[in-house]
Amino acid sequence: MTEKLTELHRAKRGAAALTACVVQTLNESDPTFQARFLERLGLVYGEFRDNTDGDVIQELELFQWTREYLTGWNMITGQGKPLVGE
Repeated sequence: MTEKLTELHRAKRGAAALTACVVQTLNESDPTFQARFLERLGLVYGEFRDNTDGDVIQELELFQWTREYLTGWNMITGQGKPLVGE
């Protein structure tokens, strides 16, 4: 059976993958970039979660997917492989 994804789901997945590619590319010339990006991503996640009115589940999911694509870490399945690289 073919999985039916919403356009929003596809857009978030694409944005997270594109962001991961950019971060990994920048990390090639600055080996500290990815770690600094992930730290800032965590701060933004907390800011949206704690200080944004209304439903922010879509934004939080995009941030989490970006982190997962970069690190391979998933809160449900544990450590896996990053989307590309490493």
